[in-house]
Parts: sequence; structure tokens; C-alpha cells
Amino acid sequence: MHEESKSYPLPLQTMPSLEMCHHLTDLLAFRDFLEHRCIETKNTRIERYIEYLKQQVSTDCSPDPTRIFKTSTEGPFEAPIDWNLYILREVHELMWILKGLKVHVPLGLDTKLKTIVSGRDFAALDADSHSRNTQFELRIASYFCQAGYDVDLPTETDIIALSDSVAFYCECKRVGSVNQLQKRLSDAKKQLCIRTPKKLRNRDIFSCVAADVTKVAFAHNGLTWGMTNEHSRDVIQNKLIAIAEGLQRLPLFQDCRHLLDYWLQIHIPALVIYPPTPSTRFSSFHIFKGGMDRKERRATKAFCSLFESASFQGDPREHQAKPLTLRTSITLPKGTSFGLRSDLIADFLESGKIDEKRKDDWVARIEINNKEHFFSIFDFIMVLPEFTEIFTDAAGFRKAIEQNPSGTRLELIMAMYRFRFPYVELGDDRGAEIHPITLTPTANG
Repeated sequence: MHEESKSYPLPLQTMPSLEMCHHLTDLLAFRDFLEHRCIETKNTRIERYIEYLKQQVSTDCSPDPTRIFKTSTEGPFEAPIDWNLYILREVHELMWILKGLKVHVPLGLDTKLKTIVSGRDFAALDADSHSRNTQFELRIASYFCQAGYDVDLPTETDIIALSDSVAFYCECKRVGSVNQLQKRLSDAKKQLCIRTPKKLRNRDIFSCVAADVTKVAFAHNGLTWGMTNEHSRDVIQNKLIAIAEGLQRLPLFQDCRHLLDYWLQIHIPALVIYPPTPSTRFSSFHIFKGGMDRKERRATKAFCSLFESASFQGDPREHQAKPLTLRTSITLPKGTSFGLRSDLIADFLESGKIDEKRKDDWVARIEINNKEHFFSIFDFIMVLPEFTEIFTDAAGFRKAIEQNPSGTRLELIMAMYRFRFPYVELGDDRGAEIHPITLTPTANG
């Protein structure tokens, strides 16, 4: 079921979250790991991420990222929350890689680490894809490392992971567009056909193609959002499912004996609106070969086990979920003022379109306890279904305003206010901003 046709109730608890100080601790540990292996981090993106996190942790005011990431100011950053999300996207991937390295250090690791350190600060701005391609290989390798496999990186095959009974040969591809998808997967299959041996002592042989399809699903390679955590998950999963469905017509497994899985993955920063939570999603979808024999089913079961053991591990440092209470009433103190720009709303209802030149203009405002909140046409659209009995078009809206000017205006504004601040515990003290301290990587779904 696609997210457009599914409703999501407001959550009644917060999401588990990891404080910024723990992000900093892990990134410092990653830097120490690099420097212990004589890999220089000075004047690299690693140091800049650390500086940003240090300022987040140690100062009362938010850091100025334009002073830290001086060569990245042309990027798609429109607000402080954008910087937070893009930076945490990078940090969360490095944290995930470190999580695997703490369990097992692969052969041939140092060359890969030198490559990823040399990349630009943000994947969305990295014109030379070599660094991020290598980082994707280490991201996938981390699943195997966390599950206790022996991992080998310096061979022709991107990743070889061994247990006592199974050998996994994995080719990793980051796909930059829909047009590249078929060719990149076909190239990976050909490489596996050539490079995967028929036998490796007493192990069952399994090969897979791991493909980062983030830019196939989200051409802007930027951010995504969801009304709730489940909605955010489904938005991305539906993208993966649509990509997988488009591949079904291809001979994905033909003429490649040991190939059993195409592992599609999206790695993207995501903003959950209710409750307000920035996160990074590592979402996966697997296309498994049909009609497997017993040996193939056994290898597939082993693969699913290692994937789940890594994906669904929690972090003991996380703040656990806390209950939230939905508002049932709002008390407006003396001195509250409000305003509604009826002309902009009527124009929208009449045309059914949002004027691009005025989409960022406020259509409503309210000042409570000397704090002012502004609402856009998008806020109005979200609460419009509540008012179908009062008005259904521009004429009905104008009539409702004419008959009850103050009442209709205030009712609309309070609907938008309730929509933005639905929880008693969160209140409206944070305004429209999202607090950057409690952030969490989401490794599955």
C-alpha cells in the first residue's frame, strides 16, 4: 500500500534517540582508529564533522556551519535543520562503519579508509564518486563484520565474507540515476559470474549485488520527511518496492549460478514531523532468486540472519521512548493577537494551485505570550479537511469569513496551531524549529 492511500495516527510516544555527545564520542573514536593506522585526518571532513559536533555539545548557541564547512556553502542548505540533517547523514554512516570495525577489522582496510577520508564534506556535493563508492563498500562490509564474519576487501570482488560454512561474494554499486540502473546491475552480475569460484573448501557459495539506489529514488540526493516514523519508513520502502518491481522484467539471475540476491539500499536523512525527530535511514529491500534448491535456501537463511542481527541491534546509550499526551484544549492568555490573510487563501481555493512566488508567504499568524508563530499555505492545506462542512470553495470561504469574521479566522488559525503543536509535553516553546540534540540513525525499514 502506498503512503498516499494510508493514514497514520499520531504517535503517543517519542522515538528512541541518541544524544549528540554520543555521536561526538563515536566520531572521536573513528578518528583515533584512523590515526592509530597512520591515516591523517587533519584538514579533512572528519575533523570538520568533529568541530561541528563539539560546538553543538559545548555551546549554548548553534554553531555556524558556514565557518566550518567553508567549501560547501553552495550546497542545498536552506535552514539550520538542513545542515544538521546533512551532517548527521555523514556521521551516522561513519558510526555504522565503526560499529563493524569494533567487531572485526577486514583485510585490505587501510586503502579503503584513506579513500573515504579524502572525499568532500557532503555526498550531495561530491562530484568525484570514488570516495562515496568506497564508503558504501565499507557500509555493506559492516553488516558482515558485525555478524562476526571474516571479511576480505583487497580482492577483485568488492567484499568476500567468510563463515565456517558459507562464503559471500558481494559486488557493491552506487547508482546515480534511473538510466544507469540496468547497466550497473548487469555489470555487477557479469563481474560476479567471472569472480565467484565454484567451490571454496567446504563452504556454500553465495553471491549478491548490493546497490545504493538513493539517487534513483530521490534524484535530488537530499532530504526526505514523513508525518510519523512509520510514514517516513513507508515513503522510502515504497520507493524501493517500485524500483524492485521495475527490475522484475530483467533476467536478474540468468546465467549466474551463485547469484541469489539483489540488495537495494537507500541511505538518506529524514525528518519525522510527529514527534519532531531528525534521523538517518538505512533502508533495505532484497530481491531473492526464485526456485532455490536446498543449499541455496540454507545460504539465503544465513544471509538473512546476519542482516537482521546487524540491522535490529539497538544502542544501549539511547534514550528510550517516553509517553506523549495529545492536546485536548488550548488556553489563549490575555494579550494574544492573530491575523489571517484571507486573500491568499481565497486565491488558492479559487485556482486550486499554489502561487510559486508566494508559497513562502505567511497566510496566518498568532502571537502567544510574546512569541509569534507564522503559518504558510501548506499549513492551511493540512487542516483544510477539518472545514469541509463550513466551506468547500473560495465562495464558501468568503461567506464564512463575512458571517463570522473573528470566529472563522481564529478557528482556522487554532487548527493550524494544533496541527503544528499537538503534544502537551512538547508545547510550543520550540516554535517551528527542530531541536538538534536528540538524533538517531535508523538502520532498517
